[in-house]
Amino acid sequence: MDLTVSRAQYDAVRGARHLPDVLKKVLDGASRAGDGYRLHLTYEEATALNELCAWNVHTDASGAVTPESKLFDDLVKAILTHPDY
Repeated sequence: MDLTVSRAQYDAVRGARHLPDVLKKVLDGASRAGDGYRLHLTYEEATALNELCAWNVHTDASGAVTPESKLFDDLVKAILTHPDY
C-alpha cells in the first residue's frame, strides 16, 4: 500500500522511540510527495507502523487525544481506513 504522510508525521515516526529496523527502511525509501512523503508499505509494515503509532497516542483526563499525539492518531486512522489495508 502507498500511504502519503505529512513532513510532520514523517518526522514524528522517525523520532519515535523503539523505531523498528523494518520501518526505518521504509522511511529511508520514502519518496517526496508534495510537502510530505509517500511510504510504500507491505501489510506487515503497515501493521508495524499502525502499532508504533498507536503506542504513541495519548489522551487527557476527558479521553481526548492530546495535541502532542494527534499526528500519531491521524496516522492510525489513515492506516485503518486505507482501502489497501
